[in-house]
Amino acid sequence: MIGARRRLRASSVSAGILRGGLRYATIMGIICFGVKWNRSERRLVAKDWPWYKWFCLLARILMCGLYYVLYNDFIFVLKVSHLKVIVIFRMLICMVCAVVTLLLQLWHGQRVLRVVNSFLRLYQRVEALPGCQDVGYGGRWALCLLLGKVICMLHELVYMIPPMLEELDFHFVLSTICDTYNTVNAAMIMHICFVGYLSLGIIYDRLNSYVRHELRQQLGELGDAVSRRQLEAAGHRLDECLAIYDELHQVGRSFHQLIEFPLCIILMFTFVSMALVAFFITLNQFDGISLWTMEGKMLLDILLLTLVVHGARSSSRVIRRLSLENYYVSEHKDWHMKLEMFLNRLNYNEFRVRPLGLFEVSNELILVFLSGLVTYLTYILQYSVQLENL
Repeated sequence: MIGARRRLRASSVSAGILRGGLRYATIMGIICFGVKWNRSERRLVAKDWPWYKWFCLLARILMCGLYYVLYNDFIFVLKVSHLKVIVIFRMLICMVCAVVTLLLQLWHGQRVLRVVNSFLRLYQRVEALPGCQDVGYGGRWALCLLLGKVICMLHELVYMIPPMLEELDFHFVLSTICDTYNTVNAAMIMHICFVGYLSLGIIYDRLNSYVRHELRQQLGELGDAVSRRQLEAAGHRLDECLAIYDELHQVGRSFHQLIEFPLCIILMFTFVSMALVAFFITLNQFDGISLWTMEGKMLLDILLLTLVVHGARSSSRVIRRLSLENYYVSEHKDWHMKLEMFLNRLNYNEFRVRPLGLFEVSNELILVFLSGLVTYLTYILQYSVQLENL
């Protein structure tokens, strides 16, 4: 009872964080739809806001234009060629992220709504299963991941406030606001990917738990003397679980196809930003708490993404390990055949996150990037020492 209350309390806090994140993304002009309760369908439904799209379009064009003009002046002042290349590349990726956001809002808006409503419908179907009512949004582990994401989002908004207060110059304040807006726009793509893959993992985990425990117990209670109505009800539960697994796989694939190009771009943006900050750290002789904090925040962003992707992939694989040997429920031969068909169907769907087929999002990705970053910084340090000796 105490564990159930803690899980419910953690899921309630997680749901509150999601609602706050939805409002935050709406205010920043990333999300142009609202999620409200539909009385006729008796579930949450996402509805489009066409008027808000055009407001976001004008605001993004204005901020991107100012960002380009102000950063051009900054780039011409730079004397270090390595730093200039990294800054130009980062600015280009920010502009690409802004264009991608506009494309998702204007040209793929209905497709985005279909994916969001598919997620909401999946939650409703899982909650309709016996014993799965009021499961909430994950448990304590999901809450810990969401709290880590909240820390990252707060850092994006406040990390430039101290420099702005120290130097109250109009040009500097305007350039800082434009940089923060475009950086948040780019980072929001990763936040959306985080929530999407976390949701997939939570649905997989709850459905797996139902199949391994509640459904197995319900089927095991059939016994030898069962009526036709009981057999039909049990068969209906099996078919419903299989339909949910199929829909879950389709929703995961649709979400990945929709977000894989933006995900690839934002990962490049994060890696380049980490290289840029690491370059500044080496120039400052590894001094400056704000730079180290920024580097840690970006590393935490990638780590959280890889953790939720790994969790969703692991949860999708767990159910594929079931077989008649470890999922025995009855002596009926008809049930053996039906269960074997059910378990074999589960092996057809494989969950993997490979943006554009270039690489797989996993913990190994962080190690590969960090090794490349250390090699790059070592080269820069050696180059700087040689210049000083000349």
